[in-house]
Amino acid sequence: MKFLRGLSGIVALWLLAVFLVAAFVGWDQLKDIADIHARALQIESVNHKSHALHELEIAVRAQESHVHDFLITGSEQHAQAFRSGVPMLRRSISKISALGINTAKLLHMVERINIIAEQVFSLPFATGNMEGPILMHDLDNQIAALIRQLAREHHNMDNEVNESMRFVTSLHLDMRGDFIASLVVLFALLSGLTIYIYLRVFRPLSILRGRVATIGEGGSLEDVESPDFGDNEIGELSTALNRMNRAIHQHQQELIHARSLQAHQEKMQALGLMTANIAHEVGNPLSAASVSLDVAQHQLNAGRYDESKRHLRHVSEELQRTENIIQNILNFGRPSQTTIDTVDIHAVVNSAMQLVTLARKPRHVSIQYRPAEYTPPVSGSEDMLRQVLVNLLINAIDASPDGATVTIVGQVNNDGMVLDITDQGCGIDAAHVEAIFSPMFSTKQLGEGTGLGLSISRDLMQQMGGDLLLWSNNSEGCTFRMHLPHKIGGDDADSGD
Repeated sequence: MKFLRGLSGIVALWLLAVFLVAAFVGWDQLKDIADIHARALQIESVNHKSHALHELEIAVRAQESHVHDFLITGSEQHAQAFRSGVPMLRRSISKISALGINTAKLLHMVERINIIAEQVFSLPFATGNMEGPILMHDLDNQIAALIRQLAREHHNMDNEVNESMRFVTSLHLDMRGDFIASLVVLFALLSGLTIYIYLRVFRPLSILRGRVATIGEGGSLEDVESPDFGDNEIGELSTALNRMNRAIHQHQQELIHARSLQAHQEKMQALGLMTANIAHEVGNPLSAASVSLDVAQHQLNAGRYDESKRHLRHVSEELQRTENIIQNILNFGRPSQTTIDTVDIHAVVNSAMQLVTLARKPRHVSIQYRPAEYTPPVSGSEDMLRQVLVNLLINAIDASPDGATVTIVGQVNNDGMVLDITDQGCGIDAAHVEAIFSPMFSTKQLGEGTGLGLSISRDLMQQMGGDLLLWSNNSEGCTFRMHLPHKIGGDDADSGD
């Protein structure tokens, strides 16, 4: 019974109905054709009988003519011609009998004609002989009776032929009516089947194809939820597609979470590189603040209040510097916020430069930032952009020799803003260019990198609607380009540095 509930079962039943209608009509048409064939054979048989009767009538007329000629001429030749025609008459009657006509009466009449003719032939030829005309009168009556009998047989045959023709004509009209009715029924069945297949097969498949395309384009779970198409094969396919969609959505969430963890691990690795210099960067302003406090205390004890204010302001500046360093490190170390909003690109670049300075201070490589003359509002996540810049700057510093300069150049184009990060290293090997954005790929020594930096960085840029490209690569260094999209609906105010 489950088969009958499915689309294939319903379509099979529909096709079975079409087949049964076609078979019934075809069988009825075959019966009608058989009847027409039988009638045609009957008409052909009647034609053969009519032809045989006509031949018998001609033969009888010929025999009559021989007798008349004998009476006129008295020539024995006519008598011989008559006698030679008698076997032909008998053969004609036998032929007619073989065709199914009762010839007993005809045979009796023919034999009576033969007897009268022989009586005529036995008379002596004399012009005034009156017995000859009397016998000839009897012969004519017998022949007339035979002709009338043949005419009745012809009439019966004509009636039979006419009846057969009327039957064939009526059957032909019935066949045409049945054929038209069958065409109407078959057209209705096939039209219904076509509409059913469209509504229950092609239209749902078109909807499911759209859902699959939406899944392929990364649509949300709500956008690609397929409707319930009932307890059939398409419904099962829709249910399976929904399960697959939910599984993909779940795997995407797990992948996003895993990438977030990877990105956070990259941050932790960068923070690990900074730890050796954090104490120095924080200790210097704290030591300077401590010395200034001691001096301010002596000056306060000595009553020199104006001089102590200058040292206290210095203490405040050093503490603010310390707070900025610690806050920058804390902002970098927290999990990235994926909220897309207007970003102050200059603040992000300066923050990334300070963090990279902590991570790579022992290296004598300087960082130079050349912002664009006009910086339009751009969309992005401050945390994500900072992490991408830190990754790119650390790679650029590691690729550059001591005394080199890593440059950050801002430019504006029609699509938004770009930041070009250029090192002064020896470039990337041509064999590695295609693989640099692949996860776990690294040209650094074991323990110096995870191989996730560039892969995560490009992924973060694409999440913000931007991109990360290897813009140029040669023996004098390489340039990575960060593309940042315009802020949609944002202000056009200048945010110069």
